Amino acid sequence: MLAYLRRILPFLSILILVAVAYDGYIFYSRWKWRQEAERDRKVIAAIGGTGFQIRNFYASPLSVRQGQAVSLCYSVSGATTLHLDPPLAEVYPAFSHCVQASPRQDTEFKLTATDSSGHTATAKVMVRVAH
Repeated sequence: MLAYLRRILPFLSILILVAVAYDGYIFYSRWKWRQEAERDRKVIAAIGGTGFQIRNFYASPLSVRQGQAVSLCYSVSGATTLHLDPPLAEVYPAFSHCVQASPRQDTEFKLTATDSSGHTATAKVMVRVAH
């Protein structure tokens, strides 16, 4: 039994180190996201944008060939949740954030923001796809 434990101990140690490193990465990424969100809140407050609104929602470029990527960028203030339709990636309240999309056909993207009181605001942008 002791010989068996000695044989698996190096593998078990490596497994434990990998698990600890993964947990550390998760905690660090969550901490970093909170720091960025707090920085964005301070910037918004500094420029006087404390009210609830979608400040900006745009696509760059507005027209692409099929298979090419487009950046959908937004800026919101006072929102607690965001929803992008059609859903592409996780979106969250931020002073400035972009997600990538590769539409196959002409697509209208709709961003919906909700504040803590339940008020909603929407913005739309149309991306044209050349075939």
